[in-house]
Amino acid sequence: MAKIDYSDGRKVSGKLNRTSKEVHRVTNGKEQVFTIEKEYIDAPSAAQKAQRAIFGKTNSLVNAIMADPLQVREWELRMEAYNRSIIPFKTPEKKRFVTVRSFVYAFISEQLKQQPAAKRRKAKLPFRLPKGITLQIKAFSDLSSAELYEILKARFQVFTLEQNIRYLDEDNTDYIATHFAIRKKGLVLAYARLFPDKTKGVFCVGRMLTIERNKGYGKYIINQIVTEVLRRGGKTLRMHAQTQVVPFYERLGFHTVGDIFIEAGIPHITMEMNLNKEA
Repeated sequence: MAKIDYSDGRKVSGKLNRTSKEVHRVTNGKEQVFTIEKEYIDAPSAAQKAQRAIFGKTNSLVNAIMADPLQVREWELRMEAYNRSIIPFKTPEKKRFVTVRSFVYAFISEQLKQQPAAKRRKAKLPFRLPKGITLQIKAFSDLSSAELYEILKARFQVFTLEQNIRYLDEDNTDYIATHFAIRKKGLVLAYARLFPDKTKGVFCVGRMLTIERNKGYGKYIINQIVTEVLRRGGKTLRMHAQTQVVPFYERLGFHTVGDIFIEAGIPHITMEMNLNKEA
């Protein structure tokens, strides 16, 4: 198939015979033959080619996101946070988005425009778990003995062996917690647990860890936890974070509360994320 541009602006799509320079097109069951003098008289400019490439790449990425309900929910939360940040009389050039698709399209297209052509493959686009790696979300009573064993083994490896923390890991909170684990062939690559606080509307994150680091697993789990807390009607997400990882959680939307304290022999600080849509 080829598309031929005529000098008068007409466009004909059909099968191109390159030897005779004829274009064949079937209309209402009848075949029509068009002879051309010169192909592509008005060739697209470099800017037009770049724009078309970005348009096609953006569409394919947006379609992939909209086909995944989990990602749609994540982007919906991001859109709501963005809309809340818009102050009409202070930022008149910015507008609130109505649909998730329009927000995703605007975000990705802008990101692709800012990336040099040679670096577009490394653009930080929406994260999806690689093939063969899955996220498991289960209550304690739903965990099999093998699944629980791998969780405890991962917690022992990170907190006891790596960080030399001496404490009783099994604190009975596991019974009331929801357990988030990214797994590959049953092995835990990243993990966190979520449980309700005594204060209404507040949920706590604990035992956050990653075995395979710098792959986005920690951020992915936090995003899934935020989705779950909102589903339960929670307003605040709270955690005791080691001071060395405070910048990581701040990038995810947490902020520090109060002063630094010592927990299990390591400096910690309370961090919270406000999920109240009316705030």
